[in-house]
Amino acid sequence: MNDNSNLEYGPVRADEIDQLNDLLEQALTFNIGGMAPWTAAIGHEHMRGVRRAGRAVAGMSIIRMGHYFGGQSVRAGGITAVGVAPEQRGSGVGLWMLQQSLEELHRQAVPLATLYPATTAFYRRAGFERAAQRLLYDVPLAAIGVRDYSLEAVPAGPSEYAIIRQLYAQQAARSSAFIDRPEFYWAHILDPKEKRTHKFIVRRNGAPEGYVIFFHAAWGESLKVGDIVALTPAAGRRLLTLLADHRSMIETMRLPGGPNDTLLFLLSEQKQKVSWALDLMLRIVDVAGALGARGYPAGVSAELHLDVRDELLPWNNGRFVLTVADRRASVRGGGAGRVGLHVRDLAALYSGYMTPPELRAASSLDGPDVDLATAAQIFAGPRPWTPDMF
Repeated sequence: MNDNSNLEYGPVRADEIDQLNDLLEQALTFNIGGMAPWTAAIGHEHMRGVRRAGRAVAGMSIIRMGHYFGGQSVRAGGITAVGVAPEQRGSGVGLWMLQQSLEELHRQAVPLATLYPATTAFYRRAGFERAAQRLLYDVPLAAIGVRDYSLEAVPAGPSEYAIIRQLYAQQAARSSAFIDRPEFYWAHILDPKEKRTHKFIVRRNGAPEGYVIFFHAAWGESLKVGDIVALTPAAGRRLLTLLADHRSMIETMRLPGGPNDTLLFLLSEQKQKVSWALDLMLRIVDVAGALGARGYPAGVSAELHLDVRDELLPWNNGRFVLTVADRRASVRGGGAGRVGLHVRDLAALYSGYMTPPELRAASSLDGPDVDLATAAQIFAGPRPWTPDMF
């Protein structure tokens, strides 16, 4: 059994930042000097370290943000830059550090934690589960096959940044798992230091309906779309036209999209290819808090009796009754516990990543058909995905 009695978890001290950045660079194979800008952008106050006998042996950062579910932004801790010193691997330090961070989030009434895994199996041991997709598509510009100039596409500068953020919030509220972006992330999207961006807003009679932000491409490079939102089909067609009009000099574009992406649905042919894919993992930190914070489908009034298993966080272990009406929910302890599931299964159900029948076939979730049908109604929504990496 691993001895964690001499471990200490907490905020990183000022004199430890450089040492921990070096440790994380080695653990995560960053270029030398590459970790410091990332942890500085997140904020050193959000860095956490583990010390063994007073020496830093592991570290991570927690981004304060949210994720949209059912039209509501639910508070979340975005866990990033998780690393353990090489001589400490296999000692249980990493899992212990994650547990401490989850307990910290619980004390702060943050009901969710999310991350992109370097290894899925490890994070499943901590109660995380795959819950949303991040996909990058490559699309030949010559094959877009959309030509629609009915809406106006106007270059956007800093005075229009508020409009861009408002359009994103509208799209995020319609989606599942989109990030409620913190300020430093918006700064990285709108004005990144490493590359020049081009920004356009699409308008109908002056009213904005979408936008695109893409990076300046050099000869031989793909056109890389950093962020794109189309609230209407007409906005989608105009944005695709704007991008396709680069085809005389650029062959392909790369853009983030969903598994059933509405923008790519407008293409005249199926020429897009997935060039990169990695699932976001979600951890339910507080079952009652998470279920009560998200939104639910319109017109659904139902009650679901859950029996949740969570070996790591004892307050999640037990029975809960979820009552949904008017797009919101109340949660109380107790009930009949007719639907049994692990907290990992609840994460995939909560986000809509998998339906109850899919989860029954792939996980420990089980219960009567009528209750699983009720769960399907309660957690119905678009397939979860996010355009953002952190």
